[in-house]
Amino acid sequence: MDGSGAGVTENPSAPQSRGARYALPALPSVVRDQFDVSELLAMLRRRRGIILGCMIVITLLATLITFQLTPKYTADAQLLLDTRKTNVIDLQAVVGGLPPEAAAVRSEIDVLRSRQLAVKVIDKLGLVGDPNFNDALRDRSAIEVWIGNAEAAVTNWFGSLGVGPAASSRVSTPEEDRQATMTGLVDKLLHYLVVFNDGRSYTLNVTFTSRDPELSSRVVNTVADLYLLEQLEAKFDATRRANQWLNERVNELRQKVQASEAAVQQYRAEHNLQNADVRGTTVPQQQLNELNTQVGLAGADRAQKEARLRQFQDAVKNGVLHANAPEVLNSQLIMQLRTQETEVVRKEAELSARYGERFPALINVRAELRDVRRQIAQEVDKIVGGLAQDVQTARIREQSLQQSLADLQQRASQSNEAEVKLRELDREAQANRALYENFLNRFKETAEESDMQQQADARIIARADVPLEPSFPNKKLFVALALIGSTLLGVFIAILVERLDDGFRSAEQIEHYANVSGLGLVPAVPSRTRSGATPEEYLIRKPTSSFAESIRSLRTAILYSHVDKPPRALLITSAVPEEGKSLLSVSLARSSAMAGQKVLLVDADLRRPKISKILGGDNKATLADLFADQCTAEEVLNVEESTGMHYICARSGMPNPQDLLGSQHMRDFIRSITRHYDLVVIDSPPVLAASDALVLSRIVDATLFVVRWEHTPRQVVLGALKQLQSVGGTVAGVVLSRVNVRKHVRFGYGDSGYYYGKYKEYAASS
Repeated sequence: MDGSGAGVTENPSAPQSRGARYALPALPSVVRDQFDVSELLAMLRRRRGIILGCMIVITLLATLITFQLTPKYTADAQLLLDTRKTNVIDLQAVVGGLPPEAAAVRSEIDVLRSRQLAVKVIDKLGLVGDPNFNDALRDRSAIEVWIGNAEAAVTNWFGSLGVGPAASSRVSTPEEDRQATMTGLVDKLLHYLVVFNDGRSYTLNVTFTSRDPELSSRVVNTVADLYLLEQLEAKFDATRRANQWLNERVNELRQKVQASEAAVQQYRAEHNLQNADVRGTTVPQQQLNELNTQVGLAGADRAQKEARLRQFQDAVKNGVLHANAPEVLNSQLIMQLRTQETEVVRKEAELSARYGERFPALINVRAELRDVRRQIAQEVDKIVGGLAQDVQTARIREQSLQQSLADLQQRASQSNEAEVKLRELDREAQANRALYENFLNRFKETAEESDMQQQADARIIARADVPLEPSFPNKKLFVALALIGSTLLGVFIAILVERLDDGFRSAEQIEHYANVSGLGLVPAVPSRTRSGATPEEYLIRKPTSSFAESIRSLRTAILYSHVDKPPRALLITSAVPEEGKSLLSVSLARSSAMAGQKVLLVDADLRRPKISKILGGDNKATLADLFADQCTAEEVLNVEESTGMHYICARSGMPNPQDLLGSQHMRDFIRSITRHYDLVVIDSPPVLAASDALVLSRIVDATLFVVRWEHTPRQVVLGALKQLQSVGGTVAGVVLSRVNVRKHVRFGYGDSGYYYGKYKEYAASS
């Protein structure tokens, strides 16, 4: 403290590199991606007040409301849609049963919930005059009257402002009142009438809920009975309308058949078609076919005869007429002349060979031969003439048949149009007759089976009994649901509060968010103990308290942060004021002095100094005076008699504190005093309030950052730490101050604060 080192210069970066050796390594951040059951249980434990409060309040409120609710009774009946029908004949087109489809089941549900059926139920049971159903006839309680009047007043008020419907000044008629009452009752009945199907069967469940159990039973049974009756009435009306329509249609078709058949007969007579077969070939057509066949045969016969004539003529012309020709064989004369010619030729040959050419008998024989051949030629000519005559006859017959065919075709073409019209009239008559017979059969079937079909498509399989137990409210269920719901709501609110909680409560949170080691927790001390000790005196008067133990633990953590060369110049700062750093600075310095160390406490908060107030020291001589050579080092130092701690006070009002704290004098001063003291504790202003702490952090061995437990926002703390790191300051660790140990125990963090609160028998109570 002789100031001998004031003239020594030093590289500004040297303290930073030296202090970096004392920085405590940050623990690895906890993996948050995995679900931690213990963390969840700890969160529920520390927020159990919110959860239990929600459970108790909501459950009690739900229980109170449940027991105040008016009990309601539900009666139910079951209807079975009968899809099996016994039909002697097919009558499904007229009064068919229900198809087994989901749409048909849904349609029957709509019928059961129709307003028409509801009106019938109200009329049959006289529900208009039943006070158990008609609320207008029931005596209302004072609360209900008050609520009704309040609703009417609010409605009228909004109506006067033009927001809602304004109250009408017109007086309604009795009929309008009755209609409005019926509409309201129908709406109420349909509101409490439930009809449903489970989708796996054809069973319809009908339920009704009301305050009166007997009324519920009567309404359900009446709905079922009227539903079946309405089905029968619908089938009866359908059958009656079908019979009436079929009867009218049959009469119309009978007249139409008679008229069409009369038209056929009249047309047949007018066009001489009495023998015409309109279903097949007509008589003229048959004649035309036969005559056409004859023409073909005549043409074939004529061609055959012409061929025979040409063949015979060619044979005669060529002299090759064969004796076995059909014409020759058919002529006896030619056969005789051929025999005679053969005999004469034999004689001529004999006489010519015996007597010579001049022999008279030969001459006669030859004359006889010429006469025979002439007769043969004449006979052949007769045959040729006969064949030619046959050809001519065949030609004439063919031409006659062709002319007859042409005449018949002309007559047939003239009668075709009449026959076509006749067939058209006959087809129309047949169609009318078939349609008439079909409708006549359907009419007879409907008339015969209408009595057999007068049964409903559904039947009651379980009628509604009078319910003995109320269906609403289910008190046990309501209370259980309220308990479960309130628990879930409490857990949700607890999680929400936990998420919205922006303060630090454990070293683990600091290490996770700031990546800086947490050195410990310092319990909060009471403002005034039973013995009259102030927080500043707590460490001295209660040396075995949890507060004193936490200071000793903090001192040990700092001492062993670097075993070979622990930090000797320690800066204590915070992010914002009221974090408890000044009390922590005094307590740490006192604890170290009480442990036998030579300690100097320096108040570097030149804006709001507190050391002089806490320790009652003299602040007439300060560092500014020392650096200005206005006082000596002995005049600056103050000594606490009870602990032997040295401290230097400060005064407020300096124009530029950061210039003084960042000067070379301050660097030389820190270097000098660390050679004379085991520990130098420097109390500086908050980081975010002034830049003094940033300047000092570069010339000390380590910086201890103080965070108020559960109070300082995390973003504020992280921002201050980021500023310290940005200027090259070495943060040895973070200390949580002013910890509520009892509350901290409930949070379930397994750090020193847990033991301060739960195992406080190891420390003296305050």
